[in-house]
Amino acid sequence: MTDEVSWYGSPARVVWFTGGMGLCSVSLSSGFIWVCGAPCVTDPVVWTAGRRVPLAFLAAFLAWWGYLLAHRAVTGRFVDSASHGAGEGATEVGPPSTESPVARTRAALRGMTPPTRTRQAGMLFGLAALVGGIVVGFVYIRQGNHLLTNVGGALFLGGYVLAHQAETGKPL
Repeated sequence: MTDEVSWYGSPARVVWFTGGMGLCSVSLSSGFIWVCGAPCVTDPVVWTAGRRVPLAFLAAFLAWWGYLLAHRAVTGRFVDSASHGAGEGATEVGPPSTESPVARTRAALRGMTPPTRTRQAGMLFGLAALVGGIVVGFVYIRQGNHLLTNVGGALFLGGYVLAHQAETGKPL
């Protein structure tokens, strides 16, 4: 798989992306519920004290692999390569600035936002969905509801994908 090929132009890549994100969401919701413990999950068949840690690790493992599969479907790689070389980083110290802190903050924010209003709106909407997904997820985690915790997971991951798409032009 290469970056030159449009990821959404390939049905196989769309299936891998959707399946990977679905696996990530289901695994996260299950893992959070299992970690939450007895107040969240009362089914003695699935939940026992001895199974708590292994189930949580399994969920985290599957969530990570779901994300990696989706990322590979979009970019052709499991992990992005480094964006800068050795010794080059965003936190390098340069000469002291003569700008006011407000002017430096505005300049930094301009450098972090997408160039068009549509993409800026997409990024803000994606971030709002991401945060909303966390809230929805927490509500249903406490109730031990796998299905509705996945609604929160879908909002969280969907918000991430939307914000990333607006900023970079790719969903992951």
